[in-house]
Amino acid sequence: MEKIKKIFIDYFCVALGSFILAFATTYFLMPCKISTGGVGGVATILYYTANIPPALPTFIINAVLFFFGYKTLQKSSIFKTIVGIVSYSAFLEVTPLFGFYDKDILICSIFGGILVGVGVGLAVYKEASTGGSDFAALIINKIIPYIPIALLILIIDSSVIVTSGFMLHDYTIMFYSVISLYISSKITDWILVRGDYAKTVYIISQKSKALASEIMSDMNRGVTGIYSHGCYSEKDNMMLMCVVKNKEIPGLLSKVKKFDKSAFTIISEAREVRGEGFKDI
Repeated sequence: MEKIKKIFIDYFCVALGSFILAFATTYFLMPCKISTGGVGGVATILYYTANIPPALPTFIINAVLFFFGYKTLQKSSIFKTIVGIVSYSAFLEVTPLFGFYDKDILICSIFGGILVGVGVGLAVYKEASTGGSDFAALIINKIIPYIPIALLILIIDSSVIVTSGFMLHDYTIMFYSVISLYISSKITDWILVRGDYAKTVYIISQKSKALASEIMSDMNRGVTGIYSHGCYSEKDNMMLMCVVKNKEIPGLLSKVKKFDKSAFTIISEAREVRGEGFKDI
């Protein structure tokens, strides 16, 4: 029963993400000719230059990309991606019924970017895809493996945005498209790493063993000892590394102060944490 529930939630999130993405495209982005790159950007260009409804080129291009790139997906992701591609194209036909907003291009770029980020994020979070530049980047990466996939996606999206500006003879579109693309990428990234936000804490102390024992027993957090050498003191020591949740930082600092007031502590962001004590995101 739990497995069926998980499958239902996964496919529901993929479909919901596709709907949000389609709504963002038809309600905010396309009315102002804004492109966030990828297949959606190509569909926008074709709509305004050849009057082709966006659903058709979106489905055809994504289907071709899927045909060449499906082998790069995990087996569990293939059917989810098919659902994402088909539902996104279908929703592009339905969402125009909600109307559109084109009164302020800045509002369109911001709200469109937010919704695109949410839609893509929901699909990718469930190990699916709605097609687009990520597929194209995976295919190109197999041919040119020394170029990172993230860089390829950026190049593809940027190329589509620049092309849309030239093809539609409106160069301000490029500016607002970049804003929308930046916002959408940040929102997607936030969704994908939205698990238990945490901090990585490095502690340099002469009482590292006692402090490590206290953290492990009282806070139930793992501690790693890293060999360190003080260039000023010329002494060898063991630096502690510990990953804790944000809310646990005050308690940890209190313990450090309790054991060694002269301890040197470094705190940095841990953007994504997996394992015992943290959600498996």
